[in-house]
Amino acid sequence: MQAVRLACVGHASLDHVFEIEAFAARPSKTPARRYRMQAGGMAFNAAVAASRLGAAVRMIGRVGEDSAADFLRERLVQERIDPAGLQTVPHSGTSVSAVVVDQLGQRQIFNHRGNALVRAHALDLSQLEGAAALLVDPRWVAGAEAALIWARQHGVLSVLDADVAPAADLRRLVPLARWAVFSEPGLACWAPGQDTPAALRAACRLGNEVAMVTWGEHGSWRSMGGAEPVHESAPAVVAADTTAAGDVFHAALAVALAEGSPADDAVRFASAAAAFKCERGAGALGAPTRHQLEVWLSARNA
Repeated sequence: MQAVRLACVGHASLDHVFEIEAFAARPSKTPARRYRMQAGGMAFNAAVAASRLGAAVRMIGRVGEDSAADFLRERLVQERIDPAGLQTVPHSGTSVSAVVVDQLGQRQIFNHRGNALVRAHALDLSQLEGAAALLVDPRWVAGAEAALIWARQHGVLSVLDADVAPAADLRRLVPLARWAVFSEPGLACWAPGQDTPAALRAACRLGNEVAMVTWGEHGSWRSMGGAEPVHESAPAVVAADTTAAGDVFHAALAVALAEGSPADDAVRFASAAAAFKCERGAGALGAPTRHQLEVWLSARNA
């Protein structure tokens, strides 16, 4: 099967990852068992995951004039991802994060987004041409909005990773996506005080073909066309690290949908990819290849 072409638009970050035994109950000095520097950011992580699953991926975002940007571009090349869309914004800095992961796999993220996305020049829509699917996050709002409008105009599948963001940004983006896929806190930002079924149905009324919310190990709920939400369970695993699980989920979902999988199968595929990543750990570096995921699923179903 020919690789589907996917464009990922949004956030790229340099992550400093510290693995610790446990989070302190009060401010203190906490020794790390391990440290690594790696690429991160919602769209960047999704690009890595989608490439490993066999898609032909272009990462489109904005970075600063610094060594972090060089590191990110090198990482894209290593993952066989087209880096042409990761462009430099003059006189700006790249987003950086400190990611702290405890021995239970839970993590806290401390992020400084720099100013590359704030000062970003406009998205060149020609970079989207040929894409069978589009995946965006809310970190670069203008770029995501332009990409989602383009996808609507060209009949291209679009998936919005609707994580925590200012409510005004989500209000701009959610109605434009064919699939709006919220995290639980992202849904609360977009529809404060509403229960899950009401919030998902409201998103569909605004223009989503499918609105869904992911609940980690508790699976996901989705409404298709405003219908009563249905639940999909997630594979049970012992998580080594939950960092980037949502990014892997969104990437696998977009790939499966672009390949023509029905919604039920695409969501199960995405849940399996995210569960594999959590079990394996290592942030987005734990995202599976297509072969690894197939072997893992076969072993679980044996």
